[in-house]
Amino acid sequence: MASGGVTLFQPGAIDNYLGGHRGFVYEPSAEISVLKAFKRLAISQGWGDKKKEQEKKKFYAAVDTEFGARVGSGFNLTEWQRLAKFIGIEPLPVTITQCKKMIKKENINIYQILKAYRKAQEVKNIDLIKPCPDIQRFKSTAELRKYTQKHNMYFPKQWAKGSVLKGLLKELR
Repeated sequence: MASGGVTLFQPGAIDNYLGGHRGFVYEPSAEISVLKAFKRLAISQGWGDKKKEQEKKKFYAAVDTEFGARVGSGFNLTEWQRLAKFIGIEPLPVTITQCKKMIKKENINIYQILKAYRKAQEVKNIDLIKPCPDIQRFKSTAELRKYTQKHNMYFPKQWAKGSVLKGLLKELR
């Protein structure tokens, strides 16, 4: 979240899910695309459409769990402010309601946020957090939709349990 520090990556729920399959070689890393890793997993396991859909539900649950663990529960102003600052919202909102409103306006793919948080360094002082250059802010929902479709980077809203994740998701299909 700031420049010049050590990434504090620790494997999370997604890594536990991906690494828990026999015969699938998976090395947890902050650099990987978790979506590409899931696709590799499905191919390596020879899943048909029905099994792949069942496993997607488990994968989405892991994404939701990890997103909450890394980004926050949604009950803490500091977590909301940290996210707002990390995605480049200025001036920094001073209440949870303001944070939610400002973040809801953003057009960002949640997998970019998740990857950025997986690579982030812990910063205690919120004033030292810099906007993450790896998170692309789209000018419109239409641009976000086009990007998400092109890269097949969807997250179904019905699987989002955490309030922060729910607050970021938009209807794209």
